[in-house]
Amino acid sequence: MDIKARIEASPMTKAQVGIVAICLALNFIDGYDVLVMAFSATAITEAWGLSGSDLGILLSSALAGMTIGAIFVAQIADKIGRRKTIILSTSLITLGMFASALAPNYEVLLVLRILTGIAVGTMQTSLNVMVAEYANARRRATAVSIYAAGQPIGGVLGGIIVAALLTYFEWHAGFIFGGVITLAMLPIVLKWLPESIDYLNATRPANALAEINKVLVRLEQPELDALPGAPVASGRPKNNLVAVFANGQAKKTVLLAFAFMMIMGSFYFANSWTPRLLTESGYSANQGITAGVLFSVGAIIGAMVFAWAGARFPLKRTLAVFFVLAAVSFAVFALLADTLNPALMGAVLLGMLTNASIAGMFTIGPVYYDAAVRATAVGLIGGIGRCGGIISPILAGALVDAGWIPGNIYFVFVLPLVLGAVALLVLRKPASLVAPAAATQSEVTQPEAAQSEALVESR
Repeated sequence: MDIKARIEASPMTKAQVGIVAICLALNFIDGYDVLVMAFSATAITEAWGLSGSDLGILLSSALAGMTIGAIFVAQIADKIGRRKTIILSTSLITLGMFASALAPNYEVLLVLRILTGIAVGTMQTSLNVMVAEYANARRRATAVSIYAAGQPIGGVLGGIIVAALLTYFEWHAGFIFGGVITLAMLPIVLKWLPESIDYLNATRPANALAEINKVLVRLEQPELDALPGAPVASGRPKNNLVAVFANGQAKKTVLLAFAFMMIMGSFYFANSWTPRLLTESGYSANQGITAGVLFSVGAIIGAMVFAWAGARFPLKRTLAVFFVLAAVSFAVFALLADTLNPALMGAVLLGMLTNASIAGMFTIGPVYYDAAVRATAVGLIGGIGRCGGIISPILAGALVDAGWIPGNIYFVFVLPLVLGAVALLVLRKPASLVAPAAATQSEVTQPEAAQSEALVESR
């Protein structure tokens, strides 16, 4: 049994749980760092006299940066390693937050928010891959889903923290606090976050055997006398972005990216527009804000729900079911939007089912690609997904301007979610249904991607 198969089959150790916990903490901070602009928006608008258009661009800047980072920059994790990429990104986010606090005007802050977003998008891709690579087969969906809950938790608590800071300080305080907590994670990452074994085995740097053995000791696994046979990479293009479409991988890449775009577009529409649309429907501003908070609470619950379901049922089919349930929740919310209490309950349901589906996409993406291109593939899929998150709020705004009834806009997202479920269901079936835990010596010679895809179907 090879290294990957051993880790897949063994119980989670304290070291593996610790790695997931560090990634969770970083994702929690990312949730704060991304949304600090939204929390500080009113104070910044008043300080600089921004127009609605200026503020809208500023609010979208970090998400646009995250998209650039995920698609074009995150692939460096397949070149220099997950750990180095996370350290570099954490450092840049820290600098970006402190620099944002010192921004003298709108234009400088806009550039800094884009640059910080690029670092966040790059780091989130590496974190997602790291959690998936260090979790065992049985607990992968649970670990990734718990990791995915970090961002909405950071958003909810971040709103509370920034509101408290703005009571006593100017808008700069929220960015300074974000810089401090991000900086505080650097020594923890440097001391306790190891490099990915999958990356070391795939790229074979000069010290690969020593580094792998160092990690295996932490994972309570036997050390290696020699590196196993190198993964087969014949015919793989040198450019990783090209590689994720080569050798028969184009179909799964397109289908996964499409599904991610459908769910991210739906999530970001509901997350950004629900408070405003309820206010447009005749509710008070506070009632709209309450719906937004409940949506975030539902999102946290949703990640936990998928953590439970994804560990017990076949991953791909379970995720497709959650997509369909999310589509139903949009239709239900549209029908309930005219009555306050049902609408508030519907907001919880929206947040829960859409973020459960996002947690599932974070889980399924890494296991469909081998280690040499995994960060590139996950970044590309996630980046395309975030494009949906950029487009959908703009589309909603256009529909509002066109005179649509607010509740009816939710019906627009039903079909895309159903199509996302279909895309997942038609993903290519794995070449083998043998999970690593049951792999024989002859089976371990399969390409890693085939083993990983087998795991998706066999759990």
